[in-house]
Amino acid sequence: MEHISSIQLRTNFKSDTYLVSQILDLTNASYITNIQLIEREIAHNQDIYIITNTQNNDLLAFFMINFEKVNDEDTYYLGLSGCRDDLKGMGLGKSLYFKFMEDCRKREKQDNQKFLLWWTTATPIVYYWFNKYVSDVQPDMNGNFDQAGEKIAQKIIAEKFKGILIDQQHPFILRSVAENTTYSFSEQQRLIKATENLGMDVFQRFNLKEENADRFLMIGYAPD
Repeated sequence: MEHISSIQLRTNFKSDTYLVSQILDLTNASYITNIQLIEREIAHNQDIYIITNTQNNDLLAFFMINFEKVNDEDTYYLGLSGCRDDLKGMGLGKSLYFKFMEDCRKREKQDNQKFLLWWTTATPIVYYWFNKYVSDVQPDMNGNFDQAGEKIAQKIIAEKFKGILIDQQHPFILRSVAENTTYSFSEQQRLIKATENLGMDVFQRFNLKEENADRFLMIGYAPD
């Protein structure tokens, strides 16, 4: 039985070589190759929420975030999250997401402003969860968006994904953007099963394929 720690927030974690090695080990089973993905995410994100085993300090789950500007607006980028393979579905990742949103709301109250949250995903599990628990998410559960959301997406793409063409079918779809980030066969099978259980067809309808490095760009706000 795991002896699970309380959630910790580590700031400026990039220089923690032991933690970085644990992140690589933890995510290895989920990807055909994970080195470039982890390097890319560590380069982007300054802070990380983690859960460890209290007995041996092994990493059990993590969630990277970055407070950054988009078009001179303060935003949070929600980066890579992961959980040890045998603990997936146990709610550790969700607890990290909830902790971040709690902390985000505290900062919003202190600064007297709302912060745009934005992230990318290739998984129906993440797409579904954030639509359920984050406010004003676009695209919504059915893939819909409004004009204001489209303008935000265009600004994010122009600044953070330079050279990526706006998809004519759906402005929140990023085609071939996640290079060298292909899920392992076991992870693909897990996601296929999850998609069936959730009854979601938005990925199929818009022909978004993880194996082609496609991602949904998503936006929203921490709930009040």
